[in-house]
Amino acid sequence: MTGSLGISTVRSQETEGIVGKNEWLFNKYEQLRSTDAAQTAVSIELIGRFNKVLKANGVSLALTMVPLKMRIYSEHLPDSVKFTDYMAGNYDQIGKALQAAGVTVIDLNTPFMSSPKRNSDTPLFFRLDSHWNLTGSMLAAETIKAGIDANKVLKGALDATPEAVYKISFGKRKLPSKGRNLLTVLPRNSGPFAPEQFTQVSVTRAQPFSDDGRSPIGITVSGSSSSKDWTGFVDGLRYVLQRDILNVSVTGDIGPWVGMETYLQSPAFQANGPKLLIWEWPEQLMHAPPDNKYRDARYVSNNTEWLLRASAWVQSTCKPSTVTASLARVGLAANPANMKGKDLVTGPTNDNEFVEIMFDKPLEQLDYLVARAVTAGSKTLILEGTGQGIATRRFTMNVPDDDAAHNVKSPLPSNGRGFTKVRVYPGKSDSFAIKDVQVCRQPEDILK
Repeated sequence: MTGSLGISTVRSQETEGIVGKNEWLFNKYEQLRSTDAAQTAVSIELIGRFNKVLKANGVSLALTMVPLKMRIYSEHLPDSVKFTDYMAGNYDQIGKALQAAGVTVIDLNTPFMSSPKRNSDTPLFFRLDSHWNLTGSMLAAETIKAGIDANKVLKGALDATPEAVYKISFGKRKLPSKGRNLLTVLPRNSGPFAPEQFTQVSVTRAQPFSDDGRSPIGITVSGSSSSKDWTGFVDGLRYVLQRDILNVSVTGDIGPWVGMETYLQSPAFQANGPKLLIWEWPEQLMHAPPDNKYRDARYVSNNTEWLLRASAWVQSTCKPSTVTASLARVGLAANPANMKGKDLVTGPTNDNEFVEIMFDKPLEQLDYLVARAVTAGSKTLILEGTGQGIATRRFTMNVPDDDAAHNVKSPLPSNGRGFTKVRVYPGKSDSFAIKDVQVCRQPEDILK
């Protein structure tokens, strides 16, 4: 509850939250261990390979990490929590390793640690929440702008995007803060804690977007909950950069790998990829590559398969494979009325109907399927790969449920020689079409 005497915690069986000194709260998952180093190295290697793919396809990546609240405010940690040397040096170690892998990193830890506002009455993080506040998010935005301006490649990408005038205004009085997520995960009977207040900041576009269509947005932020609209971070970037920015950030339970892949396969990327991609990470998630077993099972993936899927979505042109694809005259294609040359166009479909794609020889690891598909009324495609002597495997792909044709790109990894056919199930749809089916090839060095 909230009252004039302070804020009391909601009862919770969890003990994710830690009560520190001076009413500062922390999240236990920021307590990193040296045993995390091996998995962190896996994440760094994947990001390095992914960055090469982006660069080859005209996208400049800037990676930044939100530093640990436990580091920025270590003096407020309880005596029972030890801030280790590993935690102290983790940010710098990751940054150096990413840079060695060819990734441009914009350091937020150094300016956060040295900021005169760190211990002011307007600190950089909420006391009662795990996120940075408006002061911290604006410092992050200003630091990223400086990092872009100082980097020739990033500045070139920024300059290639259209300008847009954004204005900033500040409220005249302080309001109660909504940032208090740690209150719900504290031990019972913790608190009460004095509420936090903040000065409202508003960033607005000087000229509203016209109804007859927007100019292409050349900058995208793919981040965590620290980049969600309520934190003010992306609005801060819009103001300091004076650019339109697409925000595709996701919450921590989904995570950066799924968040990025979801964006890559979306029409926003496929129809108009950005010049500049800002990937914001919580520092503590770097030790969790796609196959991290503690993640929700829906969001777990083989590390190599994540890279191959992400790479397929990024490819702006098709490097033809030596494998040829064609539609088999079975399923929906058995009806001649559905065939328009080599393409299939049909009306409503049900869960059992399919189109079968044949390959003239088994797919290899670097091959991936490409097509254009209309899936009106259906949000999911199921691809079922089969082949002689290998296990059948199903792949689920989320798709737009409108009546426009969208890109479909999918590696089809198997545990054997490679699939020789794949059935595509559109599910219940109002109409379905699959066109321009072909097999393309990943960069030959992507896994080397």
